Amino acid sequence: MDVAVPVTDAETFKRQAGRLQEAVENLFACCQARIAMQSELFGLPPAALRAVVALGETRYLAPGELGRRLGVTKSRVTAVTTGLLRQGLIEKHPDPADARVTLLSLTPAGKRMREEIRAFLVSLFRSMLDKVEPERRESFLSSLEVLRQCMDAARADFKL
Repeated sequence: MDVAVPVTDAETFKRQAGRLQEAVENLFACCQARIAMQSELFGLPPAALRAVVALGETRYLAPGELGRRLGVTKSRVTAVTTGLLRQGLIEKHPDPADARVTLLSLTPAGKRMREEIRAFLVSLFRSMLDKVEPERRESFLSSLEVLRQCMDAARADFKL
């Protein structure tokens, strides 16, 4: 005869922490695969895709601000913007307020690319949400927000 062994709170917490780790690692892998697919689809490296989207949020953006928004180094911004300039997706403009600063903006081709990227993302995320039962969507989205808050807090706790 099998007798169920009571699970202590510490054991439950340990099991749940393991499930969380596995879920976050799997989610990260899925995100990386999606980014790779998106990069291949649009023919741009991931940082360049993010730059096109970021540059479309404002009329002009200085390279330093673009780097902050992308979370990349100055040298990486230079590499990304050089590639986008070569492809005719962005252009440089002198800053009328400061001759030392160059501003970046999307070209008409860059604006079309940005709209294609945005349309793809809208379609992608709608497709994902469609796979969640309608009555569970709010709970699902709330759980994702809690996960993001916990990850932010962990980064602060561990200075990550």
